[in-house]
Amino acid sequence: MLVLGEHQSSVNPNMCLRFLMYVGRAYEQLVDKKARYRTTLVKIPTPEFYTFYNGKKEQPLEQELTLSDAFLNPAGTNSVELRVKVININSDKAHEILGKCGILKEYSEFIGTVRKHAGENGAIQKAIRECIERGILADYLKRKGSEVENMLIAEYSYEEDIQVKQEEARQEGRQEGLREGLLLSAKIFRAVKKQADAADEKIAQEVGCTVEDVQNTKKMFGI
Repeated sequence: MLVLGEHQSSVNPNMCLRFLMYVGRAYEQLVDKKARYRTTLVKIPTPEFYTFYNGKKEQPLEQELTLSDAFLNPAGTNSVELRVKVININSDKAHEILGKCGILKEYSEFIGTVRKHAGENGAIQKAIRECIERGILADYLKRKGSEVENMLIAEYSYEEDIQVKQEEARQEGRQEGLREGLLLSAKIFRAVKKQADAADEKIAQEVGCTVEDVQNTKKMFGI
């Protein structure tokens, strides 16, 4: 078996694409270059893909992401498919995997503790101290506490995340603005066709837009 897992505080719809890249790199390391060109079949470990989610946004206990959802065209019979099981490991969800894997359970509790102290000065340090006192990943945090702190600070680039979300918001805003603009133009067009001799001011008043919107629509359609 080749099991690939990743922790996420948000469900990323591109996880399948990322895992496709991960598993490709893994097989490059596992399979000898010469073996790829042999006439006999090269056996490879069976891959499984998991995302462990513990974000704040409400998510189901389990869900499945598929690579084919990202295809521009419907998947054909020769298309590759990759499925990622997303497991919600938030403590309040009590997924059965937390009862089977003590380390994962303690990790979930640790993240929950970090979240509890979010917004406070030294939130991560406070969470580490509290977890050590409560016996949550205690041995590991005693030995690697400073590394965990640095990892949590450096691993997740808040600046980059904000930039990505801002760009996504701008794109969504542009798309929404385009849709609204087309709907408005359609309303103006119908109004002008019904009242060809009406003044721009009257059309604008009836439609609920500006005179400039009416004039721009007329130019667009050559009216």
